[in-house]
Amino acid sequence: MKPAKLILACAALALPYCSVQAKWFEESNTVSKMHESLLNDDLNGMFDLMVQVWQQESEDYLRPHLDALLEQAVEKDCGKSLMTEGFPAWLDNVVINKNTIQRPGRTSYKVRINIESESTIKDVSLLRWPDSHISSEKQISQKVDIDTDNERQLHYTSKNYSLSSDLKSGLYQIIISDVNGESWKSWVILDSITPAQEVRWESRDSWAVDKKKLLNPSCPLPRQTVEVLEYSEGKYSRVWQKSYESRYPKQLPKNSVEPNRYLVSVSMVNSRWQGPIIIQEQNTISKTIDLTEE
Repeated sequence: MKPAKLILACAALALPYCSVQAKWFEESNTVSKMHESLLNDDLNGMFDLMVQVWQQESEDYLRPHLDALLEQAVEKDCGKSLMTEGFPAWLDNVVINKNTIQRPGRTSYKVRINIESESTIKDVSLLRWPDSHISSEKQISQKVDIDTDNERQLHYTSKNYSLSSDLKSGLYQIIISDVNGESWKSWVILDSITPAQEVRWESRDSWAVDKKKLLNPSCPLPRQTVEVLEYSEGKYSRVWQKSYESRYPKQLPKNSVEPNRYLVSVSMVNSRWQGPIIIQEQNTISKTIDLTEE
């Protein structure tokens, strides 16, 4: 039924299904415009339309379609053109990291927001549309360091959320404010796109990297980080760590640590942009390993 005929039918019949059908036509029209914007390489325009669709609280049937559209857009330039507006002068960098952590018999989920700024950050929030906090379990840490390249002071802020389940794809809003009364906010669309590479255990003390799809040459290379922690006096302390962007190892290098029992953690981070914002999809595996002399 065409939109004009739908309106006449609704006026005549006043049936409940009309509001549902009208919403379907509105969403279908917006989705068509999103496809057109993508074909015309208007990625910023497509992103704005996608925000509108999520704000209409679309049914779950649209979720896979929107994820697929976003994946196609990211293929263009890794998401750099999704937003044209940059950060304000007092804000240097924002990273949103989603981490799925797999331990024997347990899977947990965390979100970490890392911020670099010229001023002290007062508050950081990540809200799911329309106004839901993603978790009540959160911690914030801050430190100040000197940017030696530009000879200026930078504030590093990290906010960590512990989640009961993985974040659904959909519309979120990040809000950052500093002690000077300045505030910045932006829409963020998180997705359920399969990352290019993931890590998993292959044997007792070795792991493997599963290559899910071809790498996007516009994106940073997936980064693998291997961390070894020792339990002593009631807490874990790091004894060894190294990151790799190619030639990923499959087990700990020989003589990297002394023979002992350790908690070994291996993570793989796949990164993309949403305009100036960096969005990271991370999967982490960890377990206790007894390392013996060979």
